Amino acid sequence: MLKSKSYLWLSIPLLLLTAIFGFLYKEKYLNCIGKNFSVCITSRKYVSVNGKFSFRYPKDYPITFKSGSDLVSQYHFDDKYAEWVNFSNEFYSSAGGDRLGSIIVEKNSPYQSVNQFGDETLSNFNKLPERFKGTSPGIEYLKVGGENAVRVITSQQQSSFNPPSDDYILIYKGELYRIGFDYNDYYHKLPLEYYQKGKELILSTFVFN
Repeated sequence: MLKSKSYLWLSIPLLLLTAIFGFLYKEKYLNCIGKNFSVCITSRKYVSVNGKFSFRYPKDYPITFKSGSDLVSQYHFDDKYAEWVNFSNEFYSSAGGDRLGSIIVEKNSPYQSVNQFGDETLSNFNKLPERFKGTSPGIEYLKVGGENAVRVITSQQQSSFNPPSDDYILIYKGELYRIGFDYNDYYHKLPLEYYQKGKELILSTFVFN
């Protein structure tokens, strides 16, 4: 009888820990909890409109999104996008505004691999006339969500009005995912470290379902 009671008292904490671990795993907290505990544990979870991917983001980040059909009907886009997520109070279909970043999913990737994307990015830059060249794009290969990804860092180019960009490109099941992060000190008044922590949280918890 005493042994059964001892076993019961020992099993309760074990079951509780298992339940907590299961919850943290399911909600993707385990991917970020060791990086920045407070940002991670207070974060929110986004699940894509078609359920294909999810990620966590800082609780005070704004978020807006459109499905591919929304983009066709409301913005008259071609039917090339599966989903478009913006970290902004108002949805922007182009660069600008208070957007902190975006996740854009294209239905049919013209690239077979992220390596091909990286090679073409450098090739396009090298084809520019010398007078239009700025700094060469930075290319880094890494993993995001357990999948191969290429990070493309571009500075302001003389031949373009496009702002500097920090993009992570993935190709998954024939679709191209562009996870981009924006920073504009006119709109974004908090210390740069705040936005860097937000980027780390999103990238560390991004996963395909």
